[in-house]
Parts: sequence; structure tokens; C-alpha cells
Amino acid sequence: MGELATASTVHVMVSYWWSRGDDLANHQLGQILTRTSGVGEIDLTDPQSIDQALRIAVADPAVLTELDEWWKMVETRRAGNSTRNPGLGLAGSIRYLTDRLDTDTITPEALGECRRQVAAVDQAIIGAKDLPELAHPDPEMLDLLTRYLEARSRVLALV
Repeated sequence: MGELATASTVHVMVSYWWSRGDDLANHQLGQILTRTSGVGEIDLTDPQSIDQALRIAVADPAVLTELDEWWKMVETRRAGNSTRNPGLGLAGSIRYLTDRLDTDTITPEALGECRRQVAAVDQAIIGAKDLPELAHPDPEMLDLLTRYLEARSRVLALV
């Protein structure tokens, strides 16, 4: 594989594994990119910031090797499970459920939507159960899960 193809592959793979939301791994990526891209502090929440830093970083053969090792480490750490960190969307799902549940009356259509949301979140959590975020949850993740279980219970209690 040529240098350009290798750089392109590494860029895509790093972007992909960054998007899975592994906070610890992404912190390490931010350190690599800040140190090597020459663009200053990297905003780890901004895809454009990551993309810009990667375009610069993959041009350096030593950094390219480091980034290639990084994405392979993340893939191994996550056992190839490409499920996103469930914490990334959990707060939004909780808001969605509680906003609908806190209305004066809940329509059958709204209840159906809430049940579909619960089913989707449950599937995401099940798919991520072996990932670091759920295997070793931090206090923020525990709080999100507790709040989700409360909202989920409210939905399931409605007939």
C-alpha cells in the first residue's frame, strides 16, 4: 500500500474509532493530535477539528505510525465492538422521554413513541454492555443510567 493510501486508511480508521466515544482513548488521541498537528488544542467533540488535525498529522510518517497503533489499540480495547458509547445519547433520550411524560396528558401515539425510544435505548445498552463505559462506569454514567431507569420505568408503567 502506498503512503497516500496508508495515510487515508489511518485517517478513516482513527475518525471511525474516535466517533465511538471512548473517552479514555479519545483523550489519548487528543494528546497525540495536540502534540503533533501544530494546530493547538484539539476540540475532541468537534468532527471538523479532529478531521483538520488528522489531515495535518497523517502527513508525518512517525505520527502516522502512532495513529495507526492508536486505532488498532482502540479496536482491541473495544474487542472490535463498534457500538458507540451509550452515554453519548443517553441524556437526550432521557430528556425526550421525560418531556413527553411530563405533559398533562399523554396520547397513545406519544406513548408508542416513548416505548420505541425505550426499546432503542435498551438495545444500545445491551450492545454496549461489555464496553469499558458500562463494564467500568464512572459516576456520570451511573447517574445517566439511574435517570434512564427512572424514565424507562415511568414509560413501562403506563398502560
